[in-house]
Amino acid sequence: MHRRLILALVLFGGGGARADEPVDTAAPAGADDDPGDQSVAGELGLASGGRVTPGGVRVAAHYYYQLADQDWFDGTAAFTYGSGDAQCFRDRMDAVICDHGIADGSALEIAGGVRRVFAAQGQFRPFLRAAIGIAVVRFGDDDVTGVAFPLHAGGGLRARVSPTIAVVGEGEVVLGFGAFNRGLGIEPQLGLAVTAGAEFRLP
Repeated sequence: MHRRLILALVLFGGGGARADEPVDTAAPAGADDDPGDQSVAGELGLASGGRVTPGGVRVAAHYYYQLADQDWFDGTAAFTYGSGDAQCFRDRMDAVICDHGIADGSALEIAGGVRRVFAAQGQFRPFLRAAIGIAVVRFGDDDVTGVAFPLHAGGGLRARVSPTIAVVGEGEVVLGFGAFNRGLGIEPQLGLAVTAGAEFRLP
């Protein structure tokens, strides 16, 4: 009788201990990575240009505002800074030709567009971005200045590192046109940019 009572207590106690063990209810990685209604981001990287498309170090600031389940307005202010070396000359027809390198010139741009954020893939959430901007472009030593209208198309990844902070990396193609002084007139804009930084969710 005593043996049966002891055995019942051991079985009952063991089962209770297992029932009291904490259950892992953690969500899959990235499942709770909500960008929020509003956020801001700062990014640093490189832009490549050529001819009269500016290139060099790229610094960008973003403001995001949610428009729909997957879509956020993306307002951007960006500054590109490269070499100012003179690379313009006149050909035999007395036309001005500029042949700047991939890291020449400078630009200050304001752009507006849409960023579409997709479902989390492991630790990361991929996104696509499209925007149109207006920029003041300058090549100092050549005294060339223009106003450009670039189109941006690209994408990237974001990964949350805290409830309010995510790291971001993205790349984009830049395509457009600009109007320049010194007789250059309308010139194409074509470049690439790669940046990385941090995104901060606003209350």
